[in-house]
Amino acid sequence: MSQYQPSINELLLTVQRFVDESGGALSGEARYHALCASYVLGICERELRLRPGYDLEEQAQLARFLRLPGPRSELRDRLCREIRDGVHDAAWDPLLDMLLALSANDVRIVKPEHLAPEHRSP
Repeated sequence: MSQYQPSINELLLTVQRFVDESGGALSGEARYHALCASYVLGICERELRLRPGYDLEEQAQLARFLRLPGPRSELRDRLCREIRDGVHDAAWDPLLDMLLALSANDVRIVKPEHLAPEHRSP
């Protein structure tokens, strides 16, 4: 006999649904805290579900743009230095396209409804 073991994402969504349903009966400060809790639970669920893929995508885009391999954090640091040093001044369009795509991934996790519909899903 196997038991169902919900994923962490399913657990977070279940608690978020409970908070949303219960929060509707609250008022004032308690309602505000329920709304905040629901918002944070949503971020946590999306972070767990989406972040690993977004991090791999970012590493690949940075490596392609910089034309060198390396860990994502090192590539980010290098890109920042190169932007400050003016290395990419002649390539603003591709740089901004890449940065916009990477920023949209972050917004998809924190506040996806703030993106235009065509940018909400990757």
